[in-house]
Amino acid sequence: MPNYLPNRDGFMRAMLRETIKRIRRVRERAGRTDEPKEIETTGDPFRDLTLAFIRCVERVKENIKERNEGAARHGQDRIAVEQSLAIHKDIRNLETILEEMKQEVNKSGAALEKETRRKKAKPHKIALLEKAHSAKSGQYKDCLATLELVKESDHQRIAATSGVNVGQELLVGRRAQLRGELGSLWRDKKDGGGHVDPYAGANLEDDTVGGGRLEDHEDTAEAMKTIAAQDKKIQNSLEVVSKGVSRLHTLALEIGGQIDMQNKHLDNTEQVMNKQTEQLHTLNVRLKKLVKEMKPMSVFLYVCCILLIMSLVGFFLMQFDVI
Repeated sequence: MPNYLPNRDGFMRAMLRETIKRIRRVRERAGRTDEPKEIETTGDPFRDLTLAFIRCVERVKENIKERNEGAARHGQDRIAVEQSLAIHKDIRNLETILEEMKQEVNKSGAALEKETRRKKAKPHKIALLEKAHSAKSGQYKDCLATLELVKESDHQRIAATSGVNVGQELLVGRRAQLRGELGSLWRDKKDGGGHVDPYAGANLEDDTVGGGRLEDHEDTAEAMKTIAAQDKKIQNSLEVVSKGVSRLHTLALEIGGQIDMQNKHLDNTEQVMNKQTEQLHTLNVRLKKLVKEMKPMSVFLYVCCILLIMSLVGFFLMQFDVI
């Protein structure tokens, strides 16, 4: 059976994509969605941009591979042109993401410069900011190199193979599908009702054979090796970017730990300040109560008593020749 299966060309996959899009539109009109419209954020804008970059590169890589394989079979037809337009659109999206990543790198650099210019700058905080800025800069450079690989892979074109006929390939696929349906129908009748197959003993064979893999064809083997090498370069670059995301996540956890320690110190300071504020408030209430209870006559009597006491003390001291 594998010998009778057709090649997966760009035309059939384009039809499949259009069918999936129509099904999704119908489901959306019916109130159901297959995929979430918004992807949950991680809380770090730079990390969100990096993950979006990785998803877009993976999509572009698959589209480029599909476009090149279709071009190797059928040349630059309408399907190849549509795929190229979609690829160029995704590449522009990648460039937009890189611009936003560059803005985040500039923000981290500005924060580092601001902390360095402070009179009472903390060395540990400066070291963390330098580490974060260096990691983001390296991640941005890796993404930029990945974009260059994607553009290089997009510029590559492969000539169509002369020995492959699209109509013949589709006809082979229909024959294989029909043969499989007839075989399953015969098995169901034989197992279910005990009916006798009128074609019993007949061997359903077809002498037509599909085009096989492009890697095994003489005219396209070298081109497919080039595509595989280019795809491997992009995949390796994506792995580097993914490792950079892990490093950024670890660094964010480290910075978060430092922020938690600073928050604890701030909480302790706030508790001490609240306690002192309460003591001052209590003292202020007592003073207000004392001033409110002291009337003018009472103040005069208090002053007279104090003066009398001081006079008596001075008199006795003079009598005893102390002064």
